[in-house]
Formats: sequence, structure tokens, C-alpha cells
Amino acid sequence: MSVPEISFKPLYNGAFFILCMVRLKSMKISPDVRLMVAIPTMGSINTNLVARLLKWKHAIPAHQLHFYFAINVAPVDRARNQIVDVFLNTKTPDGFPLTHLLMIDSDTIPEDDAIERLLSHGKPVVSGLTPIINFDEKTKQWETFDNCFVEVVTDENGEKRTNIPERHTGLHKIIRCGGSCLLIHRKVFNVLTKPYFRFDYNEDATVHKRSEDIYFCDKVREAGFDIFADSDVTCAHEKKIVI
Repeated sequence: MSVPEISFKPLYNGAFFILCMVRLKSMKISPDVRLMVAIPTMGSINTNLVARLLKWKHAIPAHQLHFYFAINVAPVDRARNQIVDVFLNTKTPDGFPLTHLLMIDSDTIPEDDAIERLLSHGKPVVSGLTPIINFDEKTKQWETFDNCFVEVVTDENGEKRTNIPERHTGLHKIIRCGGSCLLIHRKVFNVLTKPYFRFDYNEDATVHKRSEDIYFCDKVREAGFDIFADSDVTCAHEKKIVI
């Protein structure tokens, strides 16, 4: 299946790009792995992520690594479902089905060794940590935290609180995560039913209740799979604002 063309913004961090290429080396992944790296995008990709993709392209054998860009497909649950469809229906040049899908958001930059680390665990679903920004309606303050959640607990005031893995503390079993740097084994989709990703709203479709990646995580656990997060795979999350 052909991969659609995509245009990248002309401005980029030249130092970051050069560093990526200087540090170029072969990656140690199993010869049985056939990986698709897929990115949902509304037409642009962070240029530091582009540098990372180029690094991986030169470090991983061509028959083991494939790219797909879901361009201008909205909303994002539709883009993610399209990505899964392409993943399941694509074969490598040597005739093998793809084994793993790594979804990366277009504004997320994983570290050099993210692919090696995530694959090394042999888990059906494993995520890296990506910081996100959220507005707390109760405190009226902006807050940042990583998008992987270990458990929900109730504090002494009866308030529900979600615990988040501490960075650089190894592999954690989690209950939910975002889809910004998410590795999924093919066998998961062989068990799940469509849609794999979906936004949930209230009956009037006026209030957002559950995001598409959280819906996926809930569905994965209901199917009997565990979800993990590697707290040593930390991603940069570059957000732009207009002042």
C-alpha cells in the first residue's frame, strides 16, 4: 500500500537534526518484528519528530520498518481507526504481515531508543510517558502531568485521584494512557472489535465524557490484556500558543 505524501514545515531545529544523525547507529530489535510507525496529523509534523523518524529510518532495516501518515483525517478517533485498518491490511515487501503498531502524535518527540525499549518488554500494549497540560476546573489553574495512569484512589475527603508513574522507575502496569507514544501488538486487534478508538459524549453530544485513547485502553483491559508504561521512555511534547 502506498504511503501518502506529506509536506513538512521548512523551519527546523538544525542542531537537533545534526545530533540525531551523528548518533546514528543500528537498533537492536528482533528479526521477527515488522513495525509500522504511524502518525495522525492535520498536515504538519513537528520538525524534531521528523528528525527522529529519519534517524529510525536509517537505523532499522527497511523490511522491518514502515511509516504511515493519516493526513487531515478528523476527528482523531477516525484517524486512529484508519491507521489500524492500514496496519492490519499491509504486508512487508518480503510478504509478512506487520507485527507491531507504534502510534506517535505529530507534536510528540520520543527519545532515540524509544522503539528498542518499548519492544524489549514483549507486552501487548506499552506506552511511553508524555507530559500534557490540563486546566483544573476546581482550582482554576493549569497543571501538567504525564499521560499514564496507574490507578484511581479515593482520598480522605472522598475525592478520586489518579496516580501517575514516577519517571525513570522502570516498567509499570497501568490502567489507562494517552495515544501519543503507544506500541500495540497485532494480536490485540485480532481480539478487539471495531471501533478500536472512539470519543464518548453524553446523550446530547454536548459534553465530552471519554477520549478515544482512554476508550481504547478500557476496551483492551475488558478483552483481558494488560497495559504497561515504560517510565524510562520519556517524550517531549511541543505545544504552540498564540499570544
